Amino acid sequence: MIHWKTVRLSFGYWLTWILIFQLARMAFVLYQWADSSSTGFSTIMQSFWYGARMDASMAAYILLPVCLLLLLAHAIPFFRKPITYYWYNRIISLPILMILFADLPAYRAWGFRMDASPLKYLVSPREAWASVSHLPVVWILLAYILVYLVMTRTLNRYISNSLSGGWPENRQWVSACAQLLCTVALVLPIRGGWQLAPLNQSSVYFSTKQFANLTAINPVWNFMHSLSHLGRENNNEFVYMDPAKAGSITKDCLRTSWETALLTDSAKHPKPNIILVIWESFTAKAVDQKWENVDISPGFNQLKKEGIYFSQAYATGDRTDKGMTGILSGYPAQPLQSIIKIPQKSSKLPNIVRDFSQSGYRTSFYYGGELEFANMKSYLLNSGFQRMTSKDDFAGKDQNSKWGAHDHVVKEKIVSDLKQEKEPFFITWLTLSSHEPYETPVPAAIPGKKDVNQFLNSIHYTDSVVSAFIRYCEQQPWWNNTLLFVVADHGHRLPYTQSKAADFHIPLLVLGGALRETKKEVREITSQTDIAGLILTQAGLPANEYQWSKNPFQGRQGEWAFFTFNNGFGLMLPERSLVIDNVSRLVIEQSGKLSGEDIDMGKALQQQSMEDFLRR
Repeated sequence: MIHWKTVRLSFGYWLTWILIFQLARMAFVLYQWADSSSTGFSTIMQSFWYGARMDASMAAYILLPVCLLLLLAHAIPFFRKPITYYWYNRIISLPILMILFADLPAYRAWGFRMDASPLKYLVSPREAWASVSHLPVVWILLAYILVYLVMTRTLNRYISNSLSGGWPENRQWVSACAQLLCTVALVLPIRGGWQLAPLNQSSVYFSTKQFANLTAINPVWNFMHSLSHLGRENNNEFVYMDPAKAGSITKDCLRTSWETALLTDSAKHPKPNIILVIWESFTAKAVDQKWENVDISPGFNQLKKEGIYFSQAYATGDRTDKGMTGILSGYPAQPLQSIIKIPQKSSKLPNIVRDFSQSGYRTSFYYGGELEFANMKSYLLNSGFQRMTSKDDFAGKDQNSKWGAHDHVVKEKIVSDLKQEKEPFFITWLTLSSHEPYETPVPAAIPGKKDVNQFLNSIHYTDSVVSAFIRYCEQQPWWNNTLLFVVADHGHRLPYTQSKAADFHIPLLVLGGALRETKKEVREITSQTDIAGLILTQAGLPANEYQWSKNPFQGRQGEWAFFTFNNGFGLMLPERSLVIDNVSRLVIEQSGKLSGEDIDMGKALQQQSMEDFLRR
């Protein structure tokens, strides 16, 4: 039918570019043969399957201008001429092939797929040339020209054949409508599908073998994504003082010893099991509180009386992805960046999961949602979790939340797996149900349509699930050799207060039969980043690599918490606190009597944490 002419052209053009990217992936595999052969044939083949999703996205970006031109062609005859598309192919193919060719030696040199990092060398042409002069530049250039000519000729011939036979003049409105729908439909491959989280590097990560994950990445997509973040990733926007001064202050703050942080009898429990429950959005504002005469977290309120409760704990950031690296890597959050979204940086972070795996622990991760959200999957795979359970591992009937499987479903899965789990084990459970839109699969205990009611009701639901899980664990024979940590991934703006610091105040509770002391409240100020060192210490593992993780029991040096938000930071100190806006560079909130040293400490931590981020 005549009105499908441009749609067929568009679809075929899109598939052709996907094929080109798959051929480029094959060239990458062959060029990096040493890594490819050690990864394994079947795993490498999966890279082609998983990478096709990113290929389809990049191909859709390339197709979009063509679709728009074909749409205009229904009204403007000039755009019906093949020459328009010939020149588009010739122009767009130049940078794309340049990226694909540069990606081959770039990976061998740097160990990550092509991104915008090399652009910073263009300001120093001599150094840039020195970096590539050892390569067979002439042969690479000849190969580039040859591939360019073959590729553009193939694309142009396809365009010519598709537009042959003239342009139909009747039923133009039908053809235009079909082309419009085709253009709008590009949104789907561009964002990577219907899922909540748009396409990112994690979307194509699938293996514990990092080379296979990197093979799946489309270097052109990766370059454009990196380019869109280039300014923020290469400049320290938070220089408050002389670097030497900032470094000296920060070094003094982070000078720590873990000798006083042992919560167990190491002789009796040299390798305790570790269960880490990371509770979505659990704010300290919900602990020991009622809302409309209903206890918000009755289960947790009782449990905190039975273990060691850190009543002055603070999240490092305001999002799950920042909380994950804060807890598992002891790494501070950045105001405008998230290191978990940049795999080449996050892969360089220390990680307690990796440490426990290397120490003989069985490591597992559970989440009812999509691991690709906020690029978490790349970080988790690099962490070394031996088993990861997420949304796709649950039956369709159990994916009963907008995000995936509700917390009680995940709890039952963990309980089932624990029956076959061998000791020692390290289990991490990231809860889900108290995330927006605050759905619960049971009747509301705190009714009401207001956001605050729905949020606190979701906390109430997860509280019932987590407390039931803990009560189950207490009845198991391995409980006496177990430590269970409950901590929030971040705080929450609800219920509203006038304090920014209160939004970062989170619960932190340690339970377990391996504790040598219980029924204790720790009033020392504790950061979420301290948890990594605290957990490692209990298993006798060194925490020296975790430079941002400190011992909160160390007195003045250890009793502080630093957090960031968009775009500012806060510092909690004994009997005083401050919050600074990075744009105005002014203190926008404070409590207690602050000194100039306190303000400098906060500024130095902000400056140096960003410097560390840039160096990764």
